[in-house]
Amino acid sequence: FQAEDGIRDQPRSRGLGDVYKRQNMPALMNENIRQLLILQDRDMKFTRLEDELESLDPERESAKRDSLKRQEVYDNAKQHLVKLEVRRKDLDNDVETKKEQINKYAQQQLETRKNEEYTALGRVIDHVKEAISKIEDEELELLEEIDAYKPKIEEAKGIAEEAKAHEIATLSDFDEREKNIEKELESLEDERDSLIEKLDAKLVRHYEKLLETKSGNVVVGVDKGNCGGCHMKLQAQTLVDTKSGRDMVTCTNCGRLLYYTREMIMPDELAD
Repeated sequence: FQAEDGIRDQPRSRGLGDVYKRQNMPALMNENIRQLLILQDRDMKFTRLEDELESLDPERESAKRDSLKRQEVYDNAKQHLVKLEVRRKDLDNDVETKKEQINKYAQQQLETRKNEEYTALGRVIDHVKEAISKIEDEELELLEEIDAYKPKIEEAKGIAEEAKAHEIATLSDFDEREKNIEKELESLEDERDSLIEKLDAKLVRHYEKLLETKSGNVVVGVDKGNCGGCHMKLQAQTLVDTKSGRDMVTCTNCGRLLYYTREMIMPDELAD
């Protein structure tokens, strides 16, 4: 790729100074490289924002799952308490049933004239009373279990409510972040279109093809005679051409676009 003759002095767009500073660009540099580095910076930011946007849905689902899990714990605790209460009610009914049996057997005792039958009914009544005593002991233990379980339910309820409030706040934050990201992406798209208009179409195609096939930066610096992308040693003429800044130079190994700044070390400078 050939640059236009001479270096054009174009006014910097908003924010370009920060990019120049980050890339350690000297005052004199191939203008295409300048614009490509800015474009690359915007594209990298665009990709990061897209990744962040894509991560929002899984994070939303995670917040929902956590809230649902806490609610399930609370629901299960309530169901368990209901079962305990039902069991206590069943025991109450058993006691009442057995008391009715005692009354029935006692009435039969009053009506019988046989000593043996009276004694037998007395034994039956004693057995029923023993059964009632056991039921009442079980019921007492059950009441103690219910009393001890109620605070746990209140705790589970509080945790579920906190988790739900956190879910609502988190989802609201994610919705707001999503809107902001979409605005940033739209702004970056407009800026990208503006940058591309300043560049040669053939150069842009080469740059975008590199983006499709290479990971990381595709416009890279030269350090110690090596390509900043693939880290392979560059040919002497490639180094000279890159340092001159007159033409667009590519790495013969990986095809990345190369640039040089004064802060970068060339092989012939290592001994200095």
